[in-house]
Amino acid sequence: MAKWRDSLERRFTEWRLLEDAVEDTLAGRRVLRVAGPRAPRLKTPVSVAVRQAELGAVEEKFKAGLACFCLGELTGEERMTFLNAWHARLESGATVVLADRRGEGCETPAQLRDLFTPHAKALNVQVGPTFWWVRYERA
Repeated sequence: MAKWRDSLERRFTEWRLLEDAVEDTLAGRRVLRVAGPRAPRLKTPVSVAVRQAELGAVEEKFKAGLACFCLGELTGEERMTFLNAWHARLESGATVVLADRRGEGCETPAQLRDLFTPHAKALNVQVGPTFWWVRYERA
């Protein structure tokens, strides 16, 4: 039981570090947050929050975007469709942050770079034991 509890505590600590980094990155920006079906609540400054299925109804553009636990639910083709639709709702130069669990969506830093490089300037990829997250400026 202790091993399981230690593992859970490590994941929680890793998530808290990710949460804090996301909050700092998005502070003071008007954010479009897209949540996957299993997305946890974040304390980030959100202007508009929608589910993936509701993204098409968003008409305005935003200076920042946050998508948590969206890509792990999608196939490779669906990922590209989602990313194109999402980036269409973000201004050029918008601050973009995505996070997911390792092994869901993309597993390695190289795969993440390949996926996001076409959309990104100043791409930063972080991969932890449980989660990965990327941040960049929308190209």
